[in-house]
Amino acid sequence: MNYLMLKLQESLMSKKVLITGASGMVGHYLVDKCMERGYEVRATDLHYNSVFDKHKSMFRFEFQDADLRNFEECKKVVKEVDVVFHVAGIKGSPKRAMEQPNDFFTPLLQFNTNMMEAARLEGVDWYVYTSSNGVYSPADRMRENDVWKTFPSEKDKFAGWAKRIGELQAECYKVHYGLENISIVRPANIYGKGDNFGEDSMVIPSIIKRTCEGENPLVCWGDGTPVRDFIHASDVADGLLLSYDKKITEPINLGCGDGVSIKELVETIVEVYGNEVSIEWDKSKPNGDPIRLMNTERANNYGFFPKVELRDGIREVMNYYDEIYSISK
Repeated sequence: MNYLMLKLQESLMSKKVLITGASGMVGHYLVDKCMERGYEVRATDLHYNSVFDKHKSMFRFEFQDADLRNFEECKKVVKEVDVVFHVAGIKGSPKRAMEQPNDFFTPLLQFNTNMMEAARLEGVDWYVYTSSNGVYSPADRMRENDVWKTFPSEKDKFAGWAKRIGELQAECYKVHYGLENISIVRPANIYGKGDNFGEDSMVIPSIIKRTCEGENPLVCWGDGTPVRDFIHASDVADGLLLSYDKKITEPINLGCGDGVSIKELVETIVEVYGNEVSIEWDKSKPNGDPIRLMNTERANNYGFFPKVELRDGIREVMNYYDEIYSISK
């Protein structure tokens, strides 16, 4: 190994990173990737998760439970870390976010405000903030520089505004303190292992659950024509790491860029399932916005390209659901 490679390895291994929301869908992939890089990893969440069992015996890994609504706990978990990946959020569908908005709005404000301020006071080298496509107004192509020209969708305004205020806090710190060490990433619709399969789940886990539980015919809302952008949680974790590696200080969209219709999505899930399932469309139910895609040119220019194909990602999530819930076909 030459001198430069040795110094690079030493530099990587000396980094201590904090990952909030580490038990979550993106967080546990990010923990794995940071461990693979040789980083010292401090994972934090409300409760320990068995996904960490493979790491807990390693000296480079530690878990600290923390409630990020408590500023003192945020100051504790950020002590002596070099990099913060703030991934913690609230799981739930837009429907739940509108019916029970304070389950989302206030906790997200507290998470974001407390963690960014704790990191500033600690003097961390870099801070990566996980925002959301919910900061955008509905549009055919959501572009980073358009976000402040419009408002978050009425259907997702509480979580959307909370995420947007987190971005504004980053800009505030840049102006007030001269900080240039914050990255902002805006992922598209995320799916992956560890997803929420409850009553208020998003479209992919909802359709997977109903398919695996034998719903036949499988009745879906609308006519299936709306187009959406889906990205696997592992790819989001890669995007978070890229934003740190390249010290990106302008917001970037993380998505596939090429949309898939809800009809194509449902058909793919049924094909991966393998058994014959009849699909019916309830056109009396709303379709939602016709098309919502992320413009990913900026992320692509930085070298970000998703690796997980939709079919492969769906197969992984379906296998995870079978394993966790012991559903047999």
